[in-house]
Amino acid sequence: MAADLNLIGIDHPQKLIGKDPIKLYEELCLISGKTHDPCVIDVFMSVVHFMEGGDPAPWWSFTEERKKILAIKRG
Repeated sequence: MAADLNLIGIDHPQKLIGKDPIKLYEELCLISGKTHDPCVIDVFMSVVHFMEGGDPAPWWSFTEERKKILAIKRG
């Protein structure tokens, strides 16, 4: 994940503050030229949450939230 974050310009954890995990994922897919597993969004949600002061939580605890957000975006 560190390499993926570096690829999109996140070279320090503080740079995650205020970022949109879904936009980070979309940027990663665009720059890498491939579609990554949607669970990467969960990982991004977890690290952004933590860096913004949230309690540490495993990435899989964000799966349901990600699914709800994507369902709303799809309309």
